[in-house]
Amino acid sequence: MAKNFNTGLKQGLTGLDVEIVQEFIGQGSKEQAETAINKLFNFDNSDIITGIVSNKVGCELSEKFAKYRRPFIINNIGEHLPDPSLYNDYTFLNSVHTWQQVWSMGSWGVKTFGKKGMFVSGVYDSGYSFPIMLQKGSEAAGADVAMPFAIAPMKQYKGLADVESVIPHILEFKPDFILATFCGEEASIFLAEYVKHGLHKSTPLLGLPFLLESFDARGEKIDVYTTLSSYREISEEDIDHLCNIAADPFKQFGYETGLIIKEAVSKSGGQTLQRALSETAVNTERGKLEIRPHESGNDSRVFLIKNSFSGSKDEISRGIIGELETIGINSKVIADINSLPSSGWVNPYLGI
Repeated sequence: MAKNFNTGLKQGLTGLDVEIVQEFIGQGSKEQAETAINKLFNFDNSDIITGIVSNKVGCELSEKFAKYRRPFIINNIGEHLPDPSLYNDYTFLNSVHTWQQVWSMGSWGVKTFGKKGMFVSGVYDSGYSFPIMLQKGSEAAGADVAMPFAIAPMKQYKGLADVESVIPHILEFKPDFILATFCGEEASIFLAEYVKHGLHKSTPLLGLPFLLESFDARGEKIDVYTTLSSYREISEEDIDHLCNIAADPFKQFGYETGLIIKEAVSKSGGQTLQRALSETAVNTERGKLEIRPHESGNDSRVFLIKNSFSGSKDEISRGIIGELETIGINSKVIADINSLPSSGWVNPYLGI
């Protein structure tokens, strides 16, 4: 994640005379991030700070940036719902707003397949906003929805979740559809088990782009529905390239952030960098990108993609189902989420 982001950032900043000071913050806890930020401000005298932190940590540190009156550009896939009450004019966010995508999938799943969806995940991947956003999206689609779940516990000393353990629960509950948030090797294991037990013939599968890992398909072909975040209309010609970006977005985040910074500096004139950033827009492969504070996700659009493949993630046939209904950060239907009890997960998703 960090290497890809740094590569993209340097590409986006090409042509701008800039010094980049790097600080590694490990798993991205508030304490680690705050220690690095204090050094970057007090010792390195940085004009702007950017990098990969979760919304939970970024929002909690927003007041520090207001105090120093210097901008903070957060990058992440949007594993936590941002808290609008903690934003200020110095906090900017570049994201694909996965919380928003999961809400849209929940709503679409209920409308398309039925009121009994099911959330399946590993213990770590379930510690973000995915379960509550799926629930909220499902509830928005109709009354009397059911959303059972199965969480795979960790295998002691082996580093992976016991993915196979969720299968008996799926077979017992017989959901109308599944949303799975596994990634990496755990995704490969889950997909193999999904096919092994014949679930690909009976139970539609929804997931994030990170679910599309290679696996032993036993000669079967499966369909997986995933979402794609964009700031523009997309076409069939765009789909493979944009889906590949979505599956590994951190270089793209870095590049977009570099472009935003370079454009803001060139147009800042006599105004502050913070003000210039809030008025800057750049054209990217995902469309016209603006990262104004307080408006996270308001301009992003969610498209549904049908992925058909037989075990190799390098050989996927994709088609656009259509654009989904979605919500922004200030939507009333999710206004209570940030006041509810939440997990202690502070690291970015994919960054365990």
